[in-house]
Amino acid sequence: MARPLVWKDLAALSRFRKHIMYLDNELRLIYNPGLFSSSVLSILTISSGFCTAVEQIDSAKYPFLIGQVFRTAVDHSARLSYLAPEGQDHPGFSAVLAQLTTMAGEGGALQILAEVDQNSLEESLLARAGFRPYAEQRIWKLPQRFNYGTGKKAWVPITPREFDQVTAIYQRLVPSQIQRVEIPPTGNSIQGLLCWEAGEIVGVALTRFGPRGIMADLILEPDLNELDDYLGALFFHMPYKRSGDIYLKIRTYQQQIISVLERGEAS
Repeated sequence: MARPLVWKDLAALSRFRKHIMYLDNELRLIYNPGLFSSSVLSILTISSGFCTAVEQIDSAKYPFLIGQVFRTAVDHSARLSYLAPEGQDHPGFSAVLAQLTTMAGEGGALQILAEVDQNSLEESLLARAGFRPYAEQRIWKLPQRFNYGTGKKAWVPITPREFDQVTAIYQRLVPSQIQRVEIPPTGNSIQGLLCWEAGEIVGVALTRFGPRGIMADLILEPDLNELDDYLGALFFHMPYKRSGDIYLKIRTYQQQIISVLERGEAS
């Protein structure tokens, strides 16, 4: 039976360090807290946001299967950080996921989200445990010498007086099947940039800033022209862009943005 991680389990964590199935791109790419440190935090206090569970297995190499979820105080959902060891289609992962679900629910999470590649082992493990897909996305890492443009379009930081407008554009442009899982942002959970055109908000970039970079979740009006200018201006105005890598998360329903980015990759 799966259980929470305890102090005596920490000695075995070095065996998993290079054999992890990551399931939260945001946490991995811009925060990367480390397997050991995040595990210690999950034991010390629930307020850290980390919950870690293990399932004992009969293996000479690995003493248990392990998984972890993470949730911030402002998020409605917990995010599945990782499962380990990688490459094993073990039925015990279902017990790990069930324990993590219980722990996340006790911490206030309404659900657990995960990011997986299609037709991967991770997708199979999650499906067996009852997870179901609700959206497709792609993530771009901008090259270090990315052309940030001239900033002709007006992207400015979101302030509290625009919170309601940001929520409204999210509710209007994001498909309902996604909103049922990713609840529209409100209040202090909103941070990022918005774009004005002729007195109207036409785009929102919801951002997360971490020690290793920036993740931007972009929402744009679908009928905008000159998308290259909007994208270039977004990164021209992005704060702290020289402090780390910038990643752009695009849902596949925004095909017009994907086409622009693919065209940039090909050039």
